[in-house]
Amino acid sequence: MKTQDKIKYSIRFNNLTNDQRKSLSLLLHTRIEDIKNQNNKKATQNNATSISNINEPEKHMEELGTIYKNSKSFLEPKTPVKEALFRLFVYNNNKPLTVKQISKQLSELWEMSQFPRDIGEEKLSNLLKNVSDYYIQPYGRKFYIKKY
Repeated sequence: MKTQDKIKYSIRFNNLTNDQRKSLSLLLHTRIEDIKNQNNKKATQNNATSISNINEPEKHMEELGTIYKNSKSFLEPKTPVKEALFRLFVYNNNKPLTVKQISKQLSELWEMSQFPRDIGEEKLSNLLKNVSDYYIQPYGRKFYIKKY
């Protein structure tokens, strides 16, 4: 087993600066608002000032995870791969996953896709090394994982 096979990834929540916490909250909140807008078919105000709990991205993560679990279309085959990685972690309650696990889950979700994608382990491994704008990093002891 290669060292790379043992590395797990997750969305980073701890040891973030105040600005990073706000940024992550906005990243999560905008997806919540997008889904609400799609469901209501009307635009809602989406200002950073209207977000409650802006310094608590964990709350937005929980809300978005619940929305994704109740949605059949949270991960459409045409979703960009970086965005798909982010959504997959949210859907899994930020459970740390290896590249192999990520590849397997995406393959299962996109099995019948008419949009062929390279979601092999090598491609995903390279992508995960350069996906800092989604706060996805190798898993450590100081990450937020939803407790059941």
